[in-house]
Amino acid sequence: MENYWNGAILDSVETALQWAANMRWKGITPLVQWVETTYQRGVRVLKHELEDYLPFWQRSETLPASVRQNQCP
Repeated sequence: MENYWNGAILDSVETALQWAANMRWKGITPLVQWVETTYQRGVRVLKHELEDYLPFWQRSETLPASVRQNQCP
């Protein structure tokens, strides 16, 4: 996304949302919404809930070790 709006003047939330909504990835445009809710800090997913999603994740072997060490088990 950074390459898409490289050099654009994002001087308002509306402008940033318009740029984000008009970008494409493999012909697909994203669903862009402004979220005004503040997320609570420190919220974590329980281990047994996370295990449901692990089969769908593809781990990269080419990422630097400093990034890989922060992955969930």
